[in-house]
Amino acid sequence: MTYPCEIIKDLLPLYIDDVCNEESKQAVKQHLSQCEACRHTYNTMKETDGFAKEESSTPEDITMASSLKKVKNRMKGKIRTITISVSAVALIAFLLLNLMFHTPLKDVKPDDVFVSADVYELENLKSNHTEHSQFSETVTIFADGNDSSQPIQIQIPQIGNIALTENTIEKCKFATVVSISSDYLLRTIESETVDHTIYVKSFKTTLFNNKAKDYQHQMSHLEFHDIHKVVFVDDNGSETVLWSHH
Repeated sequence: MTYPCEIIKDLLPLYIDDVCNEESKQAVKQHLSQCEACRHTYNTMKETDGFAKEESSTPEDITMASSLKKVKNRMKGKIRTITISVSAVALIAFLLLNLMFHTPLKDVKPDDVFVSADVYELENLKSNHTEHSQFSETVTIFADGNDSSQPIQIQIPQIGNIALTENTIEKCKFATVVSISSDYLLRTIESETVDHTIYVKSFKTTLFNNKAKDYQHQMSHLEFHDIHKVVFVDDNGSETVLWSHH
């Protein structure tokens, strides 16, 4: 279908800004390929960013078109700046919320933490293991990566079923389950095991929404050693015994 030049000229600003629909776009393309006059108008409008510059235009018209072009470019720049600013604010808000509600930044005092521990002989756990366990959690741990023997399923109370090799059981002898409870939702626990003692350097929770609502939050820590003590070490190096094996 062929469209009159006047209709095509009316569509040119939309065509230049790439906001007309596909059907109109194809009609303009087809017309421009056949009409030299409209093609000239199209080229001159592109020079003024969509504003027509006819041969009969006065200097005032050209100045107005140039001013309108500058205004349009400034508006585009402002829209781009606003878009970038909004995106930056949204990103900062997301990071702040993540820091406040998910990142462990607040220290929990040792007075707000209760520690208990149970020590088990691995050999006894192996001999008392039954296929039907009441625990559903399964954790696979290999203390000796060079041992190629088949793993043995052992049930460790409070932890569940784990897979250990025979060599690991003979080498480690003991499994100690350390239970750490608090009214705070403990996110991280920095600790180090030396001989028969676990040295805790910090308990951390989030800045907000860090209290357990309906229960006391508990974390279990498994050590393949005979642990005798759990000690908290503050920044000054002072030690507080949180649990000891009597």
